[in-house]
Amino acid sequence: MKSILLNLILLIGFGFTAKSQTGTLTVTVTGIQPDKGGAVSAGIFRKVDFPKDGKAFMAKYIAVMSKSMTMTFTGVPVGEYGVAIYQDKDSSKSLNTNLVGLPKEPIGFSNDARINFGPPSFEDARIAIEEGKTLKITVELR
Repeated sequence: MKSILLNLILLIGFGFTAKSQTGTLTVTVTGIQPDKGGAVSAGIFRKVDFPKDGKAFMAKYIAVMSKSMTMTFTGVPVGEYGVAIYQDKDSSKSLNTNLVGLPKEPIGFSNDARINFGPPSFEDARIAIEEGKTLKITVELR
């Protein structure tokens, strides 16, 4: 019984002292059309969800203020992600598309990954977050 209690105390103590493995992502968004208004919607996606609407691992939605804006995501777990950002001109909180599914609002991806008959592949947009480091990227909306 004492050994079980001791193990439990050690596990709890270890849990409180274990260092979380996270980093920071700072994204500068360019190509914003401030005269069109709305908001900038940015999402960090894991591979399985890239870039599915509403499936972002972490997201920000910020009113348009200028042609260029910076967003910072803190506490991002170490790993690989893809970033997708669009200007939500009508503040509908969803990306407007045409009949064939192509975006009608400015959109951009990490690594300047391009749309070719659908969204870019995760591999084209892949970025890596490292422990204790800040990754700075620029995403241009087109």
